[in-house]
Amino acid sequence: MDNPTTLLVAIMYVTIVATGLVNVLMTLSEIVGGKRITDPIHTGWLVLLLIAYLSFFWETTAILDIEGWDFLSFVSFITGPILLLFATNLITSSADSEEGAELDRYYFELSARFFLLLGLVQAWIIGLDLVFKNVSYTTYLTVVIGILFIVLMMTKKPRVHIIGLITVGLAFMARIVMQAL
Repeated sequence: MDNPTTLLVAIMYVTIVATGLVNVLMTLSEIVGGKRITDPIHTGWLVLLLIAYLSFFWETTAILDIEGWDFLSFVSFITGPILLLFATNLITSSADSEEGAELDRYYFELSARFFLLLGLVQAWIIGLDLVFKNVSYTTYLTVVIGILFIVLMMTKKPRVHIIGLITVGLAFMARIVMQAL
């Protein structure tokens, strides 16, 4: 990594990812400490965001192998973490009330925008795989995750969201294991 531009891109990428990671950790800290009450589905998505951020952070090393950055490639590369940060800020905001029915309503009010942003992150990951000619089973799994986010975006049925959370959680874990192998 002799290119100082690569270092600048890596710093910006890590800064955005670290900001989102801190937001998720602080929200989970408030939940664990009893300062905030959330719907269990809401909390489940926070845990999956934590896993996503850790995965993004780990991928920082891939940036160091890229040479020849220009402004368009820089913006394209940081678009995914920015979208994930927007989704994080949406889901980490707290409901006005801590009553069970209000928490459910609050979650479903923001779920369409949240899942749209997560779907766009999946499209970004697929785009990177295509640009870097790194299409593999993980790319196809990312397509499936993106489709699940579209389904979750369009429904407000709690049972579908619970199944979606479990399915996406398993898919995230499978993608991480596949990348590690």
